[in-house]
Amino acid sequence: MSLAKFCLFMFTFLLISACSQADKNETIEVFALETFQDIQNDKGLYVKTGYKIVNAITTVEESKTHLKSDIKSVEDFYDGNGTYIQTEIIHTYANKSKLLLTEEGNTHSAQLQEPSTILTPSNPADNFKLSDMSSEEKKQVREHVLALMEKL
Repeated sequence: MSLAKFCLFMFTFLLISACSQADKNETIEVFALETFQDIQNDKGLYVKTGYKIVNAITTVEESKTHLKSDIKSVEDFYDGNGTYIQTEIIHTYANKSKLLLTEEGNTHSAQLQEPSTILTPSNPADNFKLSDMSSEEKKQVREHVLALMEKL
């Protein structure tokens, strides 16, 4: 019986040790992307429908035993003329256990009918990424996105 207790203790110890040595990275971004139809035209091309402006927080955590990702985004959609269409608030997370070989995840989303992104570019129709964001801008985007996640 003591061997079983020892093995259980060692398994628990190794599991806790492996989980505590995780690399965690958070990225806060503001960018614009072109949007396209889901279906190809007769020439086999996807037709541009407009663009979207995105505020996003992406968190990735990886260790020897697991990989977790968490993406929170606010996406304002515009047509090709720059007319606002809608906003989507999206929270997607996934967790993959390398130890148990299991995967889980989910996506929650909601729509708003008013532009909700901040720090938008002056010419968003071009693919754009706000680079070299100051720590204050990152903090502002982070707080804004997290506040909108409350609507999910």
